[in-house]
Amino acid sequence: MEGLNRFWQASHSTMSPTVNSSRFHSTDRRPNRNSGRDLLKTTVVVGLPFFLVIHVLLLSGCSENALSSAADGREFPQKAIKVIVPFSAGGGSDTFARIIQQAIDEQELLPNPIVVINVPGAGGTIGSRRTKNARPDGYTIMQLHDGILTSKYSGIVHYGPEAFTPIAATGESIMIIGVGENSPYQSLQELMKDVADRPDEVVFASNIGAPSQYAGLMLEKTTPGARFRYSQTGDGAKRFAGLHGGHTDVSAFSLAEYIQFRPSGLKALALLGKSRHPEARDVPTALEQGFDVVSTNMIFWWAPIGTPPERIAVISEALERAMQSDQVRERLAQLKTDPVFLSGSELEEELKTRSELIASVSVRPTLELPDFPRWIAGAVAVFAVLALTFNTVGFGRSGDQSLPEPSNDSTRTDFVSWRNATLTLLTTVVYVIVLSMNAIGYIPCTLAFMIFVGLCLSPTTRRMLVMNGVLALILSVSLHLVFTRIFVIDLP
Repeated sequence: MEGLNRFWQASHSTMSPTVNSSRFHSTDRRPNRNSGRDLLKTTVVVGLPFFLVIHVLLLSGCSENALSSAADGREFPQKAIKVIVPFSAGGGSDTFARIIQQAIDEQELLPNPIVVINVPGAGGTIGSRRTKNARPDGYTIMQLHDGILTSKYSGIVHYGPEAFTPIAATGESIMIIGVGENSPYQSLQELMKDVADRPDEVVFASNIGAPSQYAGLMLEKTTPGARFRYSQTGDGAKRFAGLHGGHTDVSAFSLAEYIQFRPSGLKALALLGKSRHPEARDVPTALEQGFDVVSTNMIFWWAPIGTPPERIAVISEALERAMQSDQVRERLAQLKTDPVFLSGSELEEELKTRSELIASVSVRPTLELPDFPRWIAGAVAVFAVLALTFNTVGFGRSGDQSLPEPSNDSTRTDFVSWRNATLTLLTTVVYVIVLSMNAIGYIPCTLAFMIFVGLCLSPTTRRMLVMNGVLALILSVSLHLVFTRIFVIDLP
């Protein structure tokens, strides 16, 4: 700390006594060196770690833009392509993506590898929003099944396929309606009759807004008066656990999940395909039982809207060649997934058909809540402006007698510290909101944030202003490089 004291003495010698006395409302024209040392120590010892902690926490929750770019006219891709899978590692979508990734890498179908990045949360909408907001340069794409349609028409998000550029469809899996082994239902007719007789009592385990819920909604549409009571349960393993434990009555599963859980007691009532499947020949289709319901889950690949068509074509060609390989076909056979591939006009027609089918299913209205995030952001912005105005106007005039005059140096220091702490907290909240809204790029936003916090925590001498600006610039650029290059995290 002796070194810090000497540094303070050297830097503080350039400060005008008049400015200092005005800043702290003191009639003593001599600068308060002890309070200055304390402020400088707070800046170096407390301020920097505080910023780094807030920064790391912020990056874990921000909705962010991609900043990867490549020079036009060169062979695409010049670097790794990031494939966002909006679900956890180890699930069906993640497994499928890694099968394709392995085939592309091993067969060298692209000059550079693809990297799978899991962005789970909110039924896949966190990852889809991240992809939607990414730079449309072909280096950030997404793999997402029919959930991109169901999340839109269920009202979870306000966007759907129209917010992306479709690349290809690779693979299709059939859904089944299943119950527990001790369930009283032996057929789909028995189930739907009971649902119509007891509306809102039969519990349907689902992932709200996902294809699993829409399978139940399609069944409701075929039977007047039928209404399931939907329970937010999660993925296939959790839905089966609910059935097995008697907490739910029925659910929808992929064919692969059914075959996986069948030995443990999962009983299929209907296959939601156009015909019976070789892997489940004893399971009748819903069509056979008189219910006009066909529900399959197709895996789509998406790019941010505006991605150059030539780059879309390169990725599509690589996906098609991967789907034609024996390696991928063998793995998909194990997953009970049909190795279909669609692109171009066929893909557009398939998306149109699926969109019309899902849009025709009535989703029950939900309670409309106020837009709390927007209200909170507005309130914080107003308070931040008021606090800044109060700081610069109310405290900036030494002749202002509207506020009580501090009686001694200790009181003055405590008063200023509380004021600056409040400003720092409000600035941090505004910083988080601005980055979350993608309003300003990461580097300029962080640079402004650090400079302002530095002004709150350190003396406003010329030397300290220069050092604060240099430190803010170095940290903004270096942290950007660390998070984007090393941790492969997209930033606004």
